[in-house]
This record gives sequence, structure tokens and C-alpha cells, in this order.
Amino acid sequence: MDLDTECIPLGHIQTYLNIKKSIEFDSDWLMKRSGLAVSDPEEFMHSITGLDLTLIRENAGVVGSDEDVVGKFISPRQVLDIIGQVIKELKMPYLGLPLGNLMTVSHHGMAGLAAITQPTIWDCAQAVVRYCQELFPALEMSITIDGDKGYFTINENVSLDPYTHFFIELNFVSFYNIFRDLVGNNPELMPIRVELAYPEPEWGHIYRRYFKCDVVFGCNENRFIGRADLQNYELPLANRLMAMTAEKSLFENIPTRSMRFLPLRLRRLLIRYYGAFPSLEKAATELGMSGRTMRRKLSDDGTSYQQELDFVRQKFAREYFARGGESITELAHLLGFADSSAFAKAFRRWTGSSPSEYQDLLRSSK
Repeated sequence: MDLDTECIPLGHIQTYLNIKKSIEFDSDWLMKRSGLAVSDPEEFMHSITGLDLTLIRENAGVVGSDEDVVGKFISPRQVLDIIGQVIKELKMPYLGLPLGNLMTVSHHGMAGLAAITQPTIWDCAQAVVRYCQELFPALEMSITIDGDKGYFTINENVSLDPYTHFFIELNFVSFYNIFRDLVGNNPELMPIRVELAYPEPEWGHIYRRYFKCDVVFGCNENRFIGRADLQNYELPLANRLMAMTAEKSLFENIPTRSMRFLPLRLRRLLIRYYGAFPSLEKAATELGMSGRTMRRKLSDDGTSYQQELDFVRQKFAREYFARGGESITELAHLLGFADSSAFAKAFRRWTGSSPSEYQDLLRSSK
């Protein structure tokens, strides 16, 4: 997948930007709900409600009326173009923050309903991870448990620069608010830290309006950190039948393509085999093809088995160090390297730093 792969359902992007459906036409309500303080609330409200999404889509090369949204896919590059236009028109580089604050469970549609009706927080997070894989494969979400801490992480499968922050802001604020509602606004159950993998922007102070916990920039990954024991927290709206029905409706009405992309399917297979990665031939067999066919298909997508394996290895290595792991020998073994020196050489190729230098950088950022 690259910036020009048409893999994102346009209908999903519309849920981000159809702001009119998210607000009451009252400037005081909008200011309070969005958490903003602007000099002219009325003008700001009219700017938001006056966005011409049809024109914005056409400027991004996405032609068609609102009726053409269903079944249409757009590329990450077109998404970035659309987001860039909206940010510039509203003169709000921090748009992801208030927009995320305006979003509710209902704004996420069937995906939101299917997530909050899962039995536990763990099941809810796993559902969110699954929906992201299908609805917005440019991002990859994951949930991990390590000791007494739980981590919900968002990484990029393709660079969304210069608007990476928009997607992280929007999702993190929205998820934070929904999580707060699920646990009854109990401060003891809320995330204890938000980490962002980019330098603090000029509007960094605005983040503190939305997150009632530590917010740290320049970290290794974009992630929430919370209590691990919350994974078994039973959700108040748990209803397995409703969750299954909502998910079925979601994928019937918003077609997806991401699982058709071989590189993403291969990455997910490799992730399942963490600690004992399969050979190319075995991976190909599990994916229903010969090794020769997989090599050709991966080459057509501009990648290879080794590149995808390195992507997964790098991901696991970064997560290992971010969780406080220190044994380079242990990590090298887990990632299938012959010895620690072979791993160190590969790690320097991936990151530009040796494993020990990388660990020092992480310690200094805390």
C-alpha cells in the first residue's frame, strides 16, 4: 500500500467531516462542546457549517455527489488533500482536537455501536483495532498488556505527513471521551499518560484541555497508557447480539478492501507468529498461494517478504524497548536473529541508531 492506493472508504472519511450533523446551531454550545476559545464564535460556527464538502472533494480529485459516496474508495493522498483543504479554510492547524471532541459514539456509526457493546474493554479495543484495519488501513492500531500497564497504540502504515497529528488528535480525543463515558468518568480508571511520536506543535498547550493526564511529545509511539487490569472491565452496554449485528451492518454498508492487500495480510500473519516467524514458503501457503506467486504479488506492490518481515521486526523491537525491555540478546532471539550483533546491525539500518543509543534516547524522553 502507498499514498495512491485507493483503499479508504469515502463514506468513512465523510463521518469525520460531516460536522453539521455533529453540532447544534448555537455558537455557545459549540464553544463549550469543542473546548475552544475564539474571538468571534458566531463567525466560527458559520465557517464550520458552511464548508462545501462537495467542492473540497472535487478539488482533491474525488468526483461525484453525496449519493456516490457508498462503495467509493479514495487514496491516502486524496484524504490528505481533503484534510489539508479543511484545515486551511478554517485556519485551524489543530482541527483534529476540537473535531475529536465533537465526535460521539453515534458519530462513529455502526463501528462505534459494535465497539461499545462488546463484553469488556479488551474486546472493545480489539474491535476498534479490527475496524481500523478495514476502514482506514493507512493507520494501524494495537493493544498490548505488559505487567500492570496496558497500551493502546496508533502507528502509520503509510506516512500521513504533514497531517499525521490530525489523525492522531482526532482519534485519541474521540476515544478518550468515549472511554471516559464507558467507565463512568472515574478518574482512577482513566489513562494515566498520553504519548505522541512527534514534536510538540505550536498548539501543544491545547492538548491539556482534552486530556486530564500527562501528555508527552517526542516519544517512540502514539499511545495511551493505562491500568492493565481494566482489560477485564465489563462494559455497561455489553450485548453480544447487538455487537454482532452492528458489525455485520457496518461491513454490509461500507465495503472494505484492506484485507485484499497482500502486504497487509502478510504483516498480520507475521505478527501472529511473533517469536517464530514462518518462512516465505510457509507464509505463502497460509495465505493460499505458492511462494513464487507471493514473491511476484509482493513485487507488484513494491515490496518483498524481507521488507515486510523487517517492518514487523522493527515494530516489535520499538515496542519492546518502549515497554522497558533491556536485554538486546533476548530481543534478538525473539525476532529470529542468529545473534545480537546481527540484530544490532539491522536495528541501526532501521532507525539510524544502535539499540543502546535508542534505549538512551527513550530514557532521556521520560
